[in-house]
Amino acid sequence: MSAKRSLVLTLLALLAPAGAAAYSIQEGAPKDGRVVTYYNGVSEHDWAVKRAARAWNRSGARVEFVPASEDEAELVIEGGSQGLSGHASSTFRSGGPHPGDSKVTLPSPSGERDQRFSVALIAAHELGHVVGLNHEDAGCATMNSTITAAAPKRCEQPPAGQWRCGLLEEDDIQGAVALHGGTPRPPRSAYCPKIPPKPKPPPPPPPQPPDPLSSAGGVEVLSDPDTSSRVTVRWLNGASERVRQAVVARAPGRCPAKPDGLERRTVPADPGGEGRATFPLDLVPSCYAVWSRDRSGKLSGEPATAFYEPPATPQPPTNLVASLALSHPLGDTGVSLRWHNAEAETVRSVLIARAKGRCPSRPPRRPRSWEAPAAQPDAFQEHYDLGFYPGPDAARYCYALWSRDRFGRLSRPATAWPRPAEQDDELIILAG
Repeated sequence: MSAKRSLVLTLLALLAPAGAAAYSIQEGAPKDGRVVTYYNGVSEHDWAVKRAARAWNRSGARVEFVPASEDEAELVIEGGSQGLSGHASSTFRSGGPHPGDSKVTLPSPSGERDQRFSVALIAAHELGHVVGLNHEDAGCATMNSTITAAAPKRCEQPPAGQWRCGLLEEDDIQGAVALHGGTPRPPRSAYCPKIPPKPKPPPPPPPQPPDPLSSAGGVEVLSDPDTSSRVTVRWLNGASERVRQAVVARAPGRCPAKPDGLERRTVPADPGGEGRATFPLDLVPSCYAVWSRDRSGKLSGEPATAFYEPPATPQPPTNLVASLALSHPLGDTGVSLRWHNAEAETVRSVLIARAKGRCPSRPPRRPRSWEAPAAQPDAFQEHYDLGFYPGPDAARYCYALWSRDRFGRLSRPATAWPRPAEQDDELIILAG
């Protein structure tokens, strides 16, 4: 069966009266859960696509959009539609999806700042087709066939200066839940103020040398927490010929007025030249202060300072799904885990714990290798619970996952109870 769906955004101020919504499901669409790997080939629409995918992932329906490489993604998103319009087509297979089975076309990037809000709404609509929903014009729904100005044609227009940041309506979520199961979770906010993207800050001016025997100038604190366990402090020495040394001190949470009693470094100073000192990386916010010192030992009156924020504690894994699976040649039942790692580049591994009848609150004290798999930041990951064959009791175990960074810090846990593996009948459909 084949059908084509298009979404055209017009600039008419038409507002149809709201009626009782009634979602429409594509005939023969897959049921009981939908995981779609996707690749966005339009980098200018990255923000809009991520907002649309997140709206469906948080809808409460058993629907999950997961980013993947272009060669592996079931759904490929590209630009090229004329004006503000979109199009979607999908092929569903009983044996599981193939790369490129679904395609979504979004508007060609225009460079206009407000375009991203409209594209997010269009992307949410087209992802609804990929999920298995048809157009629905009986009431307010993102799946209305047309967008009028800044809202689906059967929905109210947002107030001036705001946009429909919820992206999905109750009707859309009810339709996805009816098709794939789950518990509806409508968006908390229907409207949000339009906040333009932050412009890139201009490059900092070159440091200027201070007056003779004044504090050092142009202080910078440099660190690569992904690979190094040290920070480098860099500054410009005072220009006076009397300058002989620079004194660098570090204080947690505040900028010191004097170097006494603090962790500090004293290094030779070339008048008017650049100075450097290194410290071990500290995982608490700290202020670094630099003083000039002359041949008599006299310090400059005020230090030059720079504040350093260490890398944040990692966020927990997201989109965690635990599924029952055959794990042994004899047919024993085990558990397969799937999740998306935190974006922080300092993430190195994930700790895994399980408990019968409850969700673990602490990770294993001495994790074995299969309880602490290596993790690539901001990447989809799968793991099989090796050596654990609980048989029919597998569904009674709750799994908890923690992100762990290179400093050994742990995130909050993400938890999931195992659910049955998905099985679909033979089905091939082309839908728009």
